[in-house]
Amino acid sequence: MRVSIGIDLGSSRVKLLALDESGECQGVTMASYATDSRRTGYAEQNPDRWWDALRLAMSELLSRPALRGAAVIALGLTGQMHGAVFLDESGVPVRHALMWSDARAEAETEEIERLIPREELVRVTGNRSNVSFTAPKIMWVARHEPQVLERTRWIVQPKDALRARLTGSVGGDVSDASATLLFDLRERRWSDEIVSRLGLDRSLLAPLSESEATAGELREDAARALGLPSGIPVAVGGADAPAAALGLGLAREEDADGCVLISLGTGGQVLAPVAEPKYDPLGRLHGLAHVVPGQWCVMAAILSAAASLDWVVRLLRPDDPNGSRELIALAAKVPAGSDGLMFLPYLRGERTPHFDPAARGAFVGLRIGHGPAEMTRAVLEGVAFALDEGMDIMRELGVEPRAGVVAGGGVNRLWQQIIADVLNMPVALGATEHASARGAALLGAVTAGMVPSSAGGTLPLPADTRVMEPIPANVSLYGDMTATYRELYGRLPKI
Repeated sequence: MRVSIGIDLGSSRVKLLALDESGECQGVTMASYATDSRRTGYAEQNPDRWWDALRLAMSELLSRPALRGAAVIALGLTGQMHGAVFLDESGVPVRHALMWSDARAEAETEEIERLIPREELVRVTGNRSNVSFTAPKIMWVARHEPQVLERTRWIVQPKDALRARLTGSVGGDVSDASATLLFDLRERRWSDEIVSRLGLDRSLLAPLSESEATAGELREDAARALGLPSGIPVAVGGADAPAAALGLGLAREEDADGCVLISLGTGGQVLAPVAEPKYDPLGRLHGLAHVVPGQWCVMAAILSAAASLDWVVRLLRPDDPNGSRELIALAAKVPAGSDGLMFLPYLRGERTPHFDPAARGAFVGLRIGHGPAEMTRAVLEGVAFALDEGMDIMRELGVEPRAGVVAGGGVNRLWQQIIADVLNMPVALGATEHASARGAALLGAVTAGMVPSSAGGTLPLPADTRVMEPIPANVSLYGDMTATYRELYGRLPKI
């Protein structure tokens, strides 16, 4: 049996998925690492811990009975977006990586909009200035830690730091680059003009390739550490959201046929593949290059999807390992609308549509009769309302979602039904919750010739018929609640 292994370097753990030639998953393993948030707004990770976690997860994966005797023929990479890893000439990190959730660069975010008008920035990059993006992070380091830049040869995304250790080559891909604010979306290359106007050094940005290209071969030292054969190809890989779309079969707009990815990870996304770049003049959506050559994505992103559910579970069942399952079971007994209780999921600020790091979450309408069941259901509904707001903006740009496929660690059947009702469209459960890792494995399979191309030769997913159809009565109720939900952001005071 020949397999390609997808490596997904997520926000809190690395996930590995082994994919065989028929498209079947032969094993998934994970290993965690910590985030350093020693100061408000800071979020850093030690790249050495990524490598430690990768070694641990790979050892466990290769020991699985299904993979004994299997031939690992390729690796593919994906991971968290918007980061900044500073490497020296040898590819060694010179400081801890700044994660997408690092929000220290507020002043630099505002400075970008003074230097480049928002409309122009969106027209070139597909995105407006945001504290999560890579560009303001680099500007912050240049201003506050100039000694770091003096030692830096390359600035890369998190998955690309792993690439350097695996292959010895330094580079990036167009999908991750399109989420940095330094990229010409239509041309699929770094924007020299934007980089120059922000006062950054263009030579620090790693060369780019399409995601299915080969980054290099696995080095002997890395192969020994991971228990793999040296010399196998490593795919360049891509950003986790577009990779998840590929992993669920959403390779091209024409193939998706109106189906969008609904991701319920730490944050949440609605992502649609498109055949040409889409630009929201107000910058409320993200324009991205897809991991599939010649394709793009339009994406609405919220910052606290499964994070909101995790928060309410910790709040209501702090010491109960089964707290999530119990609260969801209670919430399932509450009628749609949560007895008038509403929740704004702005626990870490918000992106789509507000792009406001100062936005705050809230329960609105609490009464003495409300308890854990109503609060939990209101959280699930609030996230669905937030995703629906982004999808409406997509429609303004001519994207017409007709169905959704939901994936991610936060997925449960109740949430799937709520999303179907709020978005008023059928929502299928993704055949794998490990969509990003599967997408990375597919990109690896392309480099090894196991799959002809990411655009037209993706391996079929196992059949999954678990589709939730919208319930008409709930659609009507949620439709009436939508206007109230969208008014609340502007009516609540900022504290």
